[in-house]
Amino acid sequence: MNLSRDSAFGWVPLAICLAALAGCGDAGQQEGHQIGSQDLSGQVKLNPSSTTGVSHYAASRLLDQASMGPTPDSVARVRSQGIGAWVDEQLRLPVSRIATPPSLIEYDLNLDQATADRAWRHHRMALVNAAVANPDQLRTRVAWVLSNYLVVSTRKVQAYGGSEYWNLLMDGAFGSYGDLLKNVTRSPAMGFYLDNSQNTRSNLNENYGRELMQLFSVGLVMLNLDGTLKRDSAGKPIETYKQFDVIEATRSLTGWHFVANPEAAKFRNPANWANYGKPMGVRWVDNHDTAEKTVLGKKIPAGGTAASDLDALVEILVTHPNTAPFVAIRLIQGLTTSDPSPAYVQRVATVFQQTKGDMSKVVRAVLVDPEARIGDDSTKAAANFGRIREPYLQHISITRGLGCRTALTNRNRPEEAMLPRDQQPLYAFSVFGFYPPNHRAPGSNLLAPEQKTLLSTEFDDRLGRYESSFQHEAGLAASGCDLETFKKAAASDAQLLELINQRFFRGAMTPATRQALSESVLSWQRDSPMRLTAVYLQNASITPAFGAAK
Repeated sequence: MNLSRDSAFGWVPLAICLAALAGCGDAGQQEGHQIGSQDLSGQVKLNPSSTTGVSHYAASRLLDQASMGPTPDSVARVRSQGIGAWVDEQLRLPVSRIATPPSLIEYDLNLDQATADRAWRHHRMALVNAAVANPDQLRTRVAWVLSNYLVVSTRKVQAYGGSEYWNLLMDGAFGSYGDLLKNVTRSPAMGFYLDNSQNTRSNLNENYGRELMQLFSVGLVMLNLDGTLKRDSAGKPIETYKQFDVIEATRSLTGWHFVANPEAAKFRNPANWANYGKPMGVRWVDNHDTAEKTVLGKKIPAGGTAASDLDALVEILVTHPNTAPFVAIRLIQGLTTSDPSPAYVQRVATVFQQTKGDMSKVVRAVLVDPEARIGDDSTKAAANFGRIREPYLQHISITRGLGCRTALTNRNRPEEAMLPRDQQPLYAFSVFGFYPPNHRAPGSNLLAPEQKTLLSTEFDDRLGRYESSFQHEAGLAASGCDLETFKKAAASDAQLLELINQRFFRGAMTPATRQALSESVLSWQRDSPMRLTAVYLQNASITPAFGAAK
């Protein structure tokens, strides 16, 4: 089975490409053995270091982990400031939020399909523009990671609800994890998505209470601080909670409902019926169960309100010994490496415990950890360190690497943001997100959650995504892309390949990849520099060196 219908990369079998990506291992070594006939193990020498000692490669590598993709400006800033200083600056930046026009909030779903269409276009465009252009890139990347396990999906929730949930994740990305869980619980989007708005004293709905424990905090099985499993005397994993705990947590969460929205009442079928811009409240006091509850062995006293019981429940969950390694693993997997060592997990989890879930300190610990940074010197990179560049990050990374200031758009629908077919933000098929955190690469024991997104349809999509749009230079110009630099470089294949090397391969493209990319465009006409760039980028996007961000 070939990857491409018409490119010179058609000779690269899908199985080989997937195998090369599977373990996030040394892409250079894998390429040398699998794509080229030469022995090309390892990467080329890097650019000279800056005055801070941060090379172009190291800065680009940090930005692969801590942003939505490197740009020439961001690489220069990291090199000028140093890694720790750049991270600290990012942690201090104000929150970038999506602003939805009032006309796209309040309208009739039955009678105003045109406005509904505009609302969805605005939502999708705003999410992509945030990823491409937000100055607080680290916060944006962390919000993206959070959105993949604190899941709300606009397959059920309205567009404005999705935008407001994204704002909630941005607001909470560097705050207290306990506060984040409380705000997620009170979110109308989450209240609708996982049904806690229907959870009352007389009619319990366990959906949210179960996922709050299973997917958002303590998980299914007991963990050591380093993320390894705790086992009983028979060697079996120990369950974290029982059905009793689910019921008791659910009782603690009763009574929350959407705040009344007078504006929505003007419409027969209002789009903002859940009042997505306002946290849920308690409209009917009797709907909250005020009796004593016991969750995970800890009591919540009788007589509490919905708010006080939520505070008590979140306190139990955040201080539970499982939550620190649970959150540490998900942040590490989303930012730096899919298969972290127990020691790395323990160091980050310890910071979570010591700070009671201060996300700014936990995120910093993930990024500046010695295990995360040793690969900044490519000669010292661990073979199994890194993560697969999932479809959305791959697309945004290309957009940012092109110097674009806003989302790339579809050539025939310029009002629509261009997006990968199989992974769009806040559009997961289920509460489990786009991939489970425990997915392992076939044929190995390495964790590789993002590999679940590498479908044949994804590779096919990559090989056709850019070529047509890149011929429409007016559209690229409207997105603020750096056309002149790429058009000038396209005067020779060698110059264009070197530009692609610097922007998308950290300046470390192997000779095997360079040769394969060069051969992949031999039959292409040179009448359109941006079309030629598109073909190069499409083919580059399926190489292991670009697909596995070590």
